[in-house]
Amino acid sequence: MHSSGRQLWWVLGVVWILAAGSAEAQQTSSATPDEAAVVSARVPPPASAQLGAMLGGAEFMLILDRPFAAEKLFNAVLAQDPKNAHALDGLRRVKLAKRTSWTFLVHGFGNHYDTQLATWGGGPSFYTEHGKVTFWVGDGFYKSGGTSLQKITLNGFWEPYYKNFDGYAYINRTFYPDAPDRTLYDFKGTWNRRPGRESYSIFGGQHDSFLQDDTAQFFAPESITEVEEKILNRNIGATAQIPLGKHIDFMPTFSQFYYTACQKNCAAFGNTPSNSRQIAQGKLMYRVLPRGGAQMPIFRIGAAYLWDKCDFGSGIYNCPVNFHSVSITADYIFVSGKYRYGVFVTYPITGTSGDGIFPNTGRFDPAEALYSFLNYKVTESQELWVKVLGAHSAGFSPRCFDIVVGTNLRF
Repeated sequence: MHSSGRQLWWVLGVVWILAAGSAEAQQTSSATPDEAAVVSARVPPPASAQLGAMLGGAEFMLILDRPFAAEKLFNAVLAQDPKNAHALDGLRRVKLAKRTSWTFLVHGFGNHYDTQLATWGGGPSFYTEHGKVTFWVGDGFYKSGGTSLQKITLNGFWEPYYKNFDGYAYINRTFYPDAPDRTLYDFKGTWNRRPGRESYSIFGGQHDSFLQDDTAQFFAPESITEVEEKILNRNIGATAQIPLGKHIDFMPTFSQFYYTACQKNCAAFGNTPSNSRQIAQGKLMYRVLPRGGAQMPIFRIGAAYLWDKCDFGSGIYNCPVNFHSVSITADYIFVSGKYRYGVFVTYPITGTSGDGIFPNTGRFDPAEALYSFLNYKVTESQELWVKVLGAHSAGFSPRCFDIVVGTNLRF
């Protein structure tokens, strides 16, 4: 269902920009690391640079859904300026932000292989001094090749943070009445050495789709065979964002994957024992914007390289052998008082790559892809958000779309 071209977009494009959750597929959308320096438009000219920095930091913590951290900064401002109007208003908004929030969403996916995913669900998030805890229930169906399976999920999230460290842990139990049930999980830990510019992360988990990670936990499995045969992949890896001077970001990533074997009937796909996969990637991005004293918008353009190798090719989960791809990539992000939006594009400049023949299918074509998100704050207690992804390739890669629409509410 997904090709290495689509992998190129998600792995190289989205992991870095969305790592802080700016457009999480089925979560409360939060800010990108580059927003660390953003002072909300509501912040008046500060009486001092120190107060201005604290007010800006408090607003950033509210964007990240960290009301307890924001409360400490607003109180620190009031300790120096007891009548500071913005800090007093900030504490009012912190009180609202500490309330339990509820997320409701719908998610749809389709491609030219006649694979469809339609799910809906949601649940509450609770806020503590040590992070956010979320519980969700989901329902829907997965359909491919004339087979339709009901899919029910129970999900738990924990997003802790401490100073320059933040983490993410996720556990899922997926029930298919007509296919094997499964337990999935994901984790990630990040050290933000220079928030917005330099960070180092480790990640891993167990998934039933190659593209599931901390920003897209519910991505559809690549094929109906993968679902019915309960083929899972376990991965471990590391990634970093390293500044090279004032305007260049270098982003290396390495991941190791292990696939479980087919359980019963995969003869039509040839050799399908357990498989392993290694991915090495690198990305160089030049920061065109912002310039001068501005903090928004953020616009970057650069090049991405991907090497993707499996022990043997597989058409079940689109596993290539010695796949290489180079692409031009760009991203644009803007944050204001009520809106947050971004656009990410990638365009390959290399062609078909990989070793292998049908039925193992180790050759793929890179795909052009576009991803966009929009968040709109209707009121202080309600936010609407949408994310859309589209990918296209003229060769052996799927043409597909993915869309998620949701709302976050506080009562």
